[in-house]
Amino acid sequence: MESTTNAVNKSPTLSITPPPRSKGGAKCKQGRTRRGNGWGSIIARKGRWAIRWRVDGRTVQEQTEFKVGVKADRARVEALLAERTEIFRLKREQDQLAILIRRRETIEQRLRKLQADVMPATRPLTLGKLEKEWRESPRRRDCSGAQLERYARQLAAFVDWAGEGLDVRAVGDDMAERYAKHLGIYAANTYNKHLNTLTAVWKAIGRTRGLGNPWQDLPRRRADTHIRRALTEAEIAKIIDAAEGEYKALIIIGARTGLRLGDACQLKWSAFESDGVMRTVTRKTGAPVALPGEALKLEIETAIGKTSGQQQGFIMPGIAATYERDAALICKHLHKVFLKAGIKTGIKEKGWSKARPDASYHSLRHAFVTRAIEAGVAAPIVRALVGHNTAAMTDRYTHIGEAAILDAFAKIK
Repeated sequence: MESTTNAVNKSPTLSITPPPRSKGGAKCKQGRTRRGNGWGSIIARKGRWAIRWRVDGRTVQEQTEFKVGVKADRARVEALLAERTEIFRLKREQDQLAILIRRRETIEQRLRKLQADVMPATRPLTLGKLEKEWRESPRRRDCSGAQLERYARQLAAFVDWAGEGLDVRAVGDDMAERYAKHLGIYAANTYNKHLNTLTAVWKAIGRTRGLGNPWQDLPRRRADTHIRRALTEAEIAKIIDAAEGEYKALIIIGARTGLRLGDACQLKWSAFESDGVMRTVTRKTGAPVALPGEALKLEIETAIGKTSGQQQGFIMPGIAATYERDAALICKHLHKVFLKAGIKTGIKEKGWSKARPDASYHSLRHAFVTRAIEAGVAAPIVRALVGHNTAAMTDRYTHIGEAAILDAFAKIK
């Protein structure tokens, strides 16, 4: 195909927007219509089609072999013109898009100002301020002080997980599902309580804030009435022997203090105070716990090789970081330790799709409570030792052994 093109000696500098066009087109001195970069047309020259377009005020023309009067050639020459001028058309669209983006930003800024000044109900609300608004909401369910504090602790657990600076409107179905998965390490009763609390909070503030409730449709778990058994001293010794490094210390802490997994994972050296007492506060109930700490501290130091000069921060920094990121990973590793020690962790029962937990890290807590009761420690003191709120809960954790029963029977006169 023979082609002639008016030479362009330098790369064209594209204008930001095409020049304005009056009705009928603006006329230049030669009487032709002035057009912006990329504006083109097809013209007939001696029975053949030619294409012409503008670049920086100069006309570029290209002769083609496409015949005038042939329908297929007319389509081809139009496609060729579109190909030659595509860069200019895309640049114009890009410039128009940039204008729209700037306009959108201006509108959004104005809208946010109006929402903050004129529509208080739509002001941004971060999770860090959610508890205060919920407590002050007239739609909040009336409850006792202790129950209100439990709700607050469970809400705080979600805020810690998601981040205080997150806008409450960013909490949707996807985040709710991920947090439910995070709660999967808890027993069904605790899992359901957390979801019920979050459902109630969103229900209280949702109408005034125009929020949906991503928690209410999450399925609750079937209550598991099977109680994890208490491990024997011999089994605990096997588990400690099977564990290594920080996990050995984690097992020791659970066996000697009865702390829950989360409290044990994030225990700090500062809990061991100068008077020889280990003091901490449970995350689940907020109950204070105080236990003799000198012997325990020495046992932990032996397990992980810490010296007095290294005792700062978390006792088990690796485990603490893993627990914050994904607590399920801790449970999986503990499961392997139990199996290595020859401890069966689950039992299969009819009606359950998978084995139900029988022995786990929580069994160390059951064992601690049972040993305390069998040693004659009064139940109220045991409750204080492990941070239980009710006597019924302590009873649930008590597994009196046959030897203790026979010994008590022998003392009856």
